[in-house]
This record gives sequence, structure tokens and C-alpha cells, in this order.
Amino acid sequence: MEFEQLLSGWKEELIEAEGVLEVMLILLLLRLLEGSEEESASEIKELLRSWLELGIPVPRVHLVNGDVLQNVIVVQLFDSVAVFKNATNQLRVSVPYVNIVSWGAF
Repeated sequence: MEFEQLLSGWKEELIEAEGVLEVMLILLLLRLLEGSEEESASEIKELLRSWLELGIPVPRVHLVNGDVLQNVIVVQLFDSVAVFKNATNQLRVSVPYVNIVSWGAF
């Protein structure tokens, strides 16, 4: 959700009920979180780039929802999505960077 959308969604009643300083603090925290998600996605993309270039299977990719992709090859890296291919049955899976928790042998 974009910061501008959040800002336009606030009602005057909320500001009166919560107080101006509290609302400003909430908006500031949301803005900081939005920026950190973008930075972490680009970091994940750069770290996965080496797996793409090597072409070797990643033993495990842990996702936010608890799913685990096993023995997958990084096929493509887009701005916000990584495409993995299962090494055995060639099944392709697209995963947003924000949904990747960790990857590797553990």
C-alpha cells in the first residue's frame, strides 16, 4: 500500500480521537516500513543473482506462509518477483521477494 493512499484514507475523526502526534507517528512508521521493504527486496534480488549465474539448485527456499521450495533453480529475476524452476519436474513458480524469508541449505 502506498504512503499517499494511506494518508488520503485517514479521516478527520481519527485524528481527533487519536491526537495529531500519534497519527503523525503512525504515518512516519508506515513510511519507514515501506522504504525498508523496497530495500530488502532489492537485497534479496542481488543475493539470488549469484544462484542464477551459477545455475545450481538452491536446496531450500523458505516462504512467509511456511511453504518450502526444495531443490529449485533460479530462472529469472524481475523487479519484484523471482522465478524458480523445480530441478526434477520443470515446474515453474513465481515468488515475490517480500514473500521469501530465507534460502540455502537450512
